[in-house]
Formats: sequence, C-alpha cells, structure tokens
Amino acid sequence: MALRVTVAFQHKDFSTCSEIVGVNMGHAIMADKDLTSVKCEACEVAARYGAVVVGGRICNGRAEVVLVASPYQLGRILRELYELGLQPRVLGRAKFIKEPALTEDQLRLLELAYKLGLFDDNRKVTVKELADILGISPSAADRKLRRALKNVVKYYLSRYGRGEF
Repeated sequence: MALRVTVAFQHKDFSTCSEIVGVNMGHAIMADKDLTSVKCEACEVAARYGAVVVGGRICNGRAEVVLVASPYQLGRILRELYELGLQPRVLGRAKFIKEPALTEDQLRLLELAYKLGLFDDNRKVTVKELADILGISPSAADRKLRRALKNVVKYYLSRYGRGEF
C-alpha cells in the first residue's frame, strides 16, 4: 500500500517562500521565475529509498515535502531525516489512490451527461434520453454512469476526504 505523506522539516538553504515543482538529483526545483534549484536532503533520502516527491513548499527555514511512499519506506526516510538533525514531522498521511480508471465509454457518458445537464438542479436530460443518444439500453447507461461516478467519487474522497476509502 502506498501513502501520500506531507513531511515538514528544517531547511536553512532557502530563505524566501516558493513551491516545489520538481526534483532533480536531490535538488528541489522551485517555482520562482528562475526555477531555482535548491539542495534538498529530504528529497535525496526519499529517492534513495524509492519514494517519489510529488510537491511541497519551502518557506523561511522550513520545508514541507509531499511524497508517495510505502509505510516501510516512510519509516526509513523519517529515521534518516531525524539522524540528519532535520527534525521531521508528519503533517498529513492518506492512502494514495491513483486517478480514477474510467473506460472510454464511461468518460464519454459522463461528459455527455454533464454537457446536457443531467447533474443540473432542474435536470435537463434523463438517463433514458442519454441512452437513446448513445444507442444503448437505459439499464446499461445507468450501470455505466453509476460505475463511473463511483470511481470519480472514490478518487475525490480518497484525496480530499477525511477517511480512507
């Protein structure tokens, strides 16, 4: 199981505030006009254990790095950061869920349903009408639509919700 984790630690090498937009050979690439490259010990450690840094921020001597790692990798990373004197602290942890895997048919149905107003307060189209447009049975349209919505909602809740799904 992979975790999406935000880890805070001390970072004295960058005094201004900026977002991390990438990592290259242990250096954080900052989102300033020059795409400044800053040495990032936590990024080096994460890479050494096979974790992936997916974002973060450095501001006024503190850094927050968002990474995807297994629980085993996370434990090793935190221990090494602590041994380096960076005083790591986990700010947030969630189960990492990849983007929803929608079939082409599900995606097309969702787009059509949205464009034609199925989700509007005063529903402008019915599932039966969508099925007729696509040339499939209403029960097939309903099943595809519900499966697609389930994947999208699961992804959203796993990423922004308060529990694990």
